[in-house]
Amino acid sequence: MNIYFSHKFTNLQKKDIKLEFSKKITKDEKIFLKLLFFKIVSDSTFLEKAEIRFEEILSIPEFSSINNFTSFFKTLSEKYISFYVFSPNDKFSGSFGILSSFILHTDYCQLFFTEEFKNCFSLKKSFFSLLEIEKFIFMTDSFSFGFYNNIIKNAKDKNEVCLPLSSVKIYLNADNKYERFFDFEKHILKKAVMDINTFTDFSVAYEKIKESGKLTNKIVSINFLINKARQPYSPYDNTIYKMLELVKDKVSNPEEIYRLFLLYVAKRGYKYVHDNLNYVKDSFSEDLEKNLKRALMLNLASDNLKLYVNEFKRVKSPIVLFYTLTRKLNEIKRYYPKIEELLRTSKLKDIDSISYFKDNGSFNFSNEYIKIFVRYYSDKKSVIEIYLPENIIEKIESTPKAATYFQDK
Repeated sequence: MNIYFSHKFTNLQKKDIKLEFSKKITKDEKIFLKLLFFKIVSDSTFLEKAEIRFEEILSIPEFSSINNFTSFFKTLSEKYISFYVFSPNDKFSGSFGILSSFILHTDYCQLFFTEEFKNCFSLKKSFFSLLEIEKFIFMTDSFSFGFYNNIIKNAKDKNEVCLPLSSVKIYLNADNKYERFFDFEKHILKKAVMDINTFTDFSVAYEKIKESGKLTNKIVSINFLINKARQPYSPYDNTIYKMLELVKDKVSNPEEIYRLFLLYVAKRGYKYVHDNLNYVKDSFSEDLEKNLKRALMLNLASDNLKLYVNEFKRVKSPIVLFYTLTRKLNEIKRYYPKIEELLRTSKLKDIDSISYFKDNGSFNFSNEYIKIFVRYYSDKKSVIEIYLPENIIEKIESTPKAATYFQDK
């Protein structure tokens, strides 16, 4: 353990370090890592005793295809975070894992983290505490972290940095990708800037500089405009405290929720937290704490759709679940004809696949008109969630018969 805290490592600057995953991280793994991160920052003891119920993981609709937890955790434990260090006197590299082992119980899992990963969150100064692992986990791709590490932090007190396009591509680990600037800007540069503005204390904009003196539109340099986006937040924030007041009687651990609010305000701003808090209050009458955490992580308030059907029930077979869903959709269609069109022309017509589900099978459809999430369980309550535009919900509920129908269900 002494090596982690040696003088050699703690003298390194963060800008000298490059991080990347040893293997590509899937969408499900990325969301799961975010879930882990928020549990760690809201409760430091989670690093030593990490237990997560399967129900909490599977309640997140964005998990697209986790139907085998053994395979999921085994694959994740085989992926490493590689680091490359470039210092004036030395160059070295290495890697460390996130999970050292896991145990699956009937309805929850126990996770055991590597010592290196735990040291990333240590208050003690060390090589691993230099890595800013939370930014690496959150940012969309490794090029965003490279952009932050190599360009933004190197700017120091400068408000403006102009770099040749070739250098920008190297710093973003994209020197061999997208010859056309249009493609590079769309797929890498814009995403990296968005990640910086979302997940760091910097606000970044850029200007494209064209080749001078020639009748060409070739972009040769990028001028970055850099500002400190936000002031550090005080641990005692009156605005956040007032938001907590709205739900503190409905959550089991107000201190944990306060820390989550504080974290999300620092990353996304007050409006982000306020909007998701109101969304949960208006949409869920039960499990408010669980749904609040899910809304903050996934920004459920960004949807213009509100939860209308939220049903948990045991069914004898997936066919019964399918008929339950179609019955509800048929009732809604009377007030929302758009569904009929979607059932004919979009992937929503594939809902009959629900009839053939095996245990833990799921269906997820979402667009600007409707959002449907279904998960089938053979030995416990299955799930049906239907989200609709608020004006449609008001239209349905203004009809006594329809309102009674859905309340009874």
